[in-house]
Amino acid sequence: MHRECCRRLLDLSRSQDRLIEENDYDELLAVLGKKQQVLDQIAKFEEHRPRIKSMWKSLRGQLDDTLRGRCESLLDETAADLEELVRQEHRSSREIERRRAGTQQELRNLDQGERVQAAYRDSLAPVTHRRLDVGQ
Repeated sequence: MHRECCRRLLDLSRSQDRLIEENDYDELLAVLGKKQQVLDQIAKFEEHRPRIKSMWKSLRGQLDDTLRGRCESLLDETAADLEELVRQEHRSSREIERRRAGTQQELRNLDQGERVQAAYRDSLAPVTHRRLDVGQ
């Protein structure tokens, strides 16, 4: 189960990265919700981790080489998936931060442009709002 959850989490993280690139934030929110569900499942597993780890230590020596090798292979694959997941999450976080900083800069530029436009408009107001009174 833990292996399946780790694999699912990695797949969702890859989808997350793709959705960030595509600016599909509605679907991104759905993926984040799915990731939270998987993380909740992993948290339930983690409650039993000490007992499982203890059982593994005592049973490991009783398994035949083939089965023990398969179990250790699954553990290694899970560890590799978790390492990739961490890298994937760091990439996604950096990309989101980069985009957030870019958006903040764009907003500052817009605000500055609006202030310049307002100042320019205000400086011309006396001239552009003069009226010709043909009765005088």
